[in-house]
Amino acid sequence: MFGSADAVLFDFDGPICSVFDGYPATQITAELRQLAGTIHHGLQDALERATSPHDLLLAAASDPRLSAELEHPLQTAELRAVETACPTPGAAESLAACQEQGKGVAAVSNNYAQAVTNYLARTGLAGRVVHVEGRDASDPTLMKPSPHLIQRAADALRIRPAACVFIGDQASDIEAGRLAGVRTIGYANKPGKTDALAMAGADVVVQTMTEIAAAIS
Repeated sequence: MFGSADAVLFDFDGPICSVFDGYPATQITAELRQLAGTIHHGLQDALERATSPHDLLLAAASDPRLSAELEHPLQTAELRAVETACPTPGAAESLAACQEQGKGVAAVSNNYAQAVTNYLARTGLAGRVVHVEGRDASDPTLMKPSPHLIQRAADALRIRPAACVFIGDQASDIEAGRLAGVRTIGYANKPGKTDALAMAGADVVVQTMTEIAAAIS
């Protein structure tokens, strides 16, 4: 797959780092839900079912005013979270291998783009990532599993989707990749993910990013 690929696209949270390692996603979700409670809306049931900050943002998407009110606090939370994010073993080596093999690299994330950029700069990886594609702050429905972000990243790299490989750790990543027409690798970084990623249609499933680095090299 990598031999015939001109570009490798990396999901951010998971394949590159554990974003919410020091500032838990559950805490951010609770804080955003509490904020939403101060705003008049009719989406209480949907917000209660949300299990992550991005799920909550998506649940609020049918109320543009509410989603806009939640977007900025989530951006602030993500900027704080990346300050304590834990690097994924093998991620830096994977990015370096892409650069050594002359492959374009983009980070494609449902996270705030500036948070991704800040993390890459803090960890000395900015020079290994050509493009960062974060969520569209004006429309949460364009987050993965929509193919929108992957398509935009491929366009930014000026590479056909069919010549890209996308690495993600969620079924929604694999679905987005399939819809965008890229080949996909599932990164099963937690128990139970292997089957879920395979069922979502991943072309290959790996357990570590070290495997990715070795395959690219």
